[in-house]
Amino acid sequence: MMLVGCKKEETGEPDLGLGYFPNVIGSWIEYQVDSIGRDDEAGVHDTVSYRLKEKVVEAYYDPQGRLAYRIHRMVRNADNLWVVRDVWTRTVSTSAAETTEENLRRLKISFPVAQGRAWDMNVYNVEDELELTHREIGIAYTVNGLAFDKTTLVEATFESNFVDTLIFQERYAEGVGMISKRVQDTNTQFPSNVLRTKGVYFTMSIVAFGNE
Repeated sequence: MMLVGCKKEETGEPDLGLGYFPNVIGSWIEYQVDSIGRDDEAGVHDTVSYRLKEKVVEAYYDPQGRLAYRIHRMVRNADNLWVVRDVWTRTVSTSAAETTEENLRRLKISFPVAQGRAWDMNVYNVEDELELTHREIGIAYTVNGLAFDKTTLVEATFESNFVDTLIFQERYAEGVGMISKRVQDTNTQFPSNVLRTKGVYFTMSIVAFGNE
């Protein structure tokens, strides 16, 4: 399945930023994933680190008739071979890029990519509202020695305070897709002047990408 596009300078069409969320059959990204779960009250500090590979394996039409893409998310087994852990899906239109993650539909990017544009990532599911916005549009960015000429940062607009901290950031590179992610969702209390924090810290960063 191929989609043929014309150059923007020839058609006069505006650049909506669709290149930040490409879907090419056979393309893949490998990430380093680090996750920390913290519960000071229970004395729990769980740390998990692993490599995750996401690969676009198939295009199809969903029940709404939209062109969609099936994503295999893989981890390495005891024999150091990639095995599929779960399957997500994506759809992209001229107004939005969406993913279905663990049966939850999320609005990841609202188009056009423009400074200050805001949307609710969870508008299509039952989770609490999480307003996101575009920042740092079109800047060069380097992560793990990989340089990208044009990236945009998608970030939560939540204003953290001394008690509740919510950081949600995803950076996308044009022609590649998501290259990094950072999530911190913590609650901090001070019973008897003793700091107690509970929550999660999560990061993903690209280490390799390509097309098979």
